[in-house]
Amino acid sequence: MSKLVTLSTNLDIQIKEALTKLCKKKGLKIQHFIESAIIEKLEDEVDLEAYHQRKNEETVSLASLLEGES
Repeated sequence: MSKLVTLSTNLDIQIKEALTKLCKKKGLKIQHFIESAIIEKLEDEVDLEAYHQRKNEETVSLASLLEGES
């Protein structure tokens, strides 16, 4: 079972209202929406870091891959 902690933050009132409205419309719990958004952002940051580390690697064209199959 996962352990839960409380995270407190301040939001602009318009953002909070938009979040509440969207979650109500979609039938989502605000906690689930925020957890999903945080996870997605964390994954994006890891992916972006990996991209920057590998962006200058040599690539292999599709044509050269197909030539090697013969």
